[in-house]
Amino acid sequence: MERDAEYGGKLSEECSTNSAARDLGHGTAHGDRRVAELGEELRAKHSTPIHTEYGPEPGKYDDHPGAYSEKSGSILWLSGWSMPPAVFDDIRRELPEFRHFYADYGSAESPEAIMESVRRLALSLPVGEPHGEPSSDLHERAAPAPLLIAGWSLGGLLALRLASEGLAAGLVLFGATARFVRQPAEQQSGWAPASVQAMIPALRQDADRVLQQFHRQMFTKEERRDGLGASLPEASGWSVPGLIAGLELLATEDMRDELPDIHCPALLIHGTHDKICPYGAALEIQAGVPQAVLVEAAGCGHVPFLQKERQTAETIRSWWNDSPERQNPAPV
Repeated sequence: MERDAEYGGKLSEECSTNSAARDLGHGTAHGDRRVAELGEELRAKHSTPIHTEYGPEPGKYDDHPGAYSEKSGSILWLSGWSMPPAVFDDIRRELPEFRHFYADYGSAESPEAIMESVRRLALSLPVGEPHGEPSSDLHERAAPAPLLIAGWSLGGLLALRLASEGLAAGLVLFGATARFVRQPAEQQSGWAPASVQAMIPALRQDADRVLQQFHRQMFTKEERRDGLGASLPEASGWSVPGLIAGLELLATEDMRDELPDIHCPALLIHGTHDKICPYGAALEIQAGVPQAVLVEAAGCGHVPFLQKERQTAETIRSWWNDSPERQNPAPV
């Protein structure tokens, strides 16, 4: 419990003077050999170069990480609905020891295109290559560079899917959910299906108005008063078909049954006042993923890392470098 307070203390302090980080996770779980085998099968199937039909190839932030250690590797950043990859720029600058990649699916035209694009990107990343100098001696070679997948909101849902397929060494989830739409009895964990469906025709009529309303709900009253929304990137880069495809994915994707199949360490950072993905959604992921650690961002809305990028990076670094699961990987 002391370690979890260390992970989240600085981050939570920035959200509320009464905040505290909480570890609601379980102990280390044994690896699932089938998950690893499935990951290898997927890598073989999708070994061709990535080419998307709706835009440029996914981007790379930095191919020359600094302060490399055997525990650093690559991070694939997956943004939320209507948000550009640039929303993570300040966090990744605070993590120079990692290589950083991002997926840009804002111009996709179907939920399947979004999912396939991020899957192919995850499969293409050089997660098996060490950052250190190559050696001819097998005993002297550096350990393979791990791949962390960091997802926010919609990106968190995508990250959960990739992790269930054995494609992640670790997960970092911000304001995430395993199922976005919920029936009335579960409204503490998500949105009503009718609310999501109503946004689709509204986007075709006036996308700017829909986005303004949605972005307003991302913040608490206090955060809006403090002008936190002005820190978001101005241009989203999402087309109307892309926005609709994202909503359709949010309306259909359900990862709840697959949560126990995710055997990599997972760090959840979630605002207690999140109206987009309510805090109950984080509790659900924490209960289902065997190696989940939940950091409570007390008083925060749907963007718990905004204007707290340095604290967020320190939380990620502390968790990844110090977690027992990271130091003693479960057998596969």
